[in-house]
Amino acid sequence: MDASQWIAAFRITHEQARRGILSEIDQKKYLGMRDELARSLMNSQGLVAPEGVPPRRAFRVAHVFPIELNGVYRTTTREISCTGFTALVAGSFKENDRVTFSLNLSRAADPLTGFAIVRAVVRQTINAARITCNFDDLGEARTATLELALFDAALSRFGT
Repeated sequence: MDASQWIAAFRITHEQARRGILSEIDQKKYLGMRDELARSLMNSQGLVAPEGVPPRRAFRVAHVFPIELNGVYRTTTREISCTGFTALVAGSFKENDRVTFSLNLSRAADPLTGFAIVRAVVRQTINAARITCNFDDLGEARTATLELALFDAALSRFGT
């Protein structure tokens, strides 16, 4: 099966997973397909999943999701994964700050909310910095929601 056929098959399975109509066996196959796609994307980025972390939880995608930090700063993500995000933001942030976030993954769903820890701050201009944050204990349900949105974002890169 060539890459375009594989992506087409993945897209169909992904949509079935979104609708919750996969059998238990098909769900396991689908998670394997997610890992396969994530591993391929990570290879193209020169990345490797950390030991013990499934590739589907480690891959990152350059995608713009609206995000609000500390209930004040509205911006968008630049890169995002199940472990964290980068964003260009006005304001004064320092490494190890704990911030609240409200991340809009789609117009149809409630925002994903929680806490994140600022891991890096790189000043871009006098008024803006690129910050890198790690999510602070999203939990399984919110991580699964985010993971699904990240695969939607990755698939959007492949066209229809």
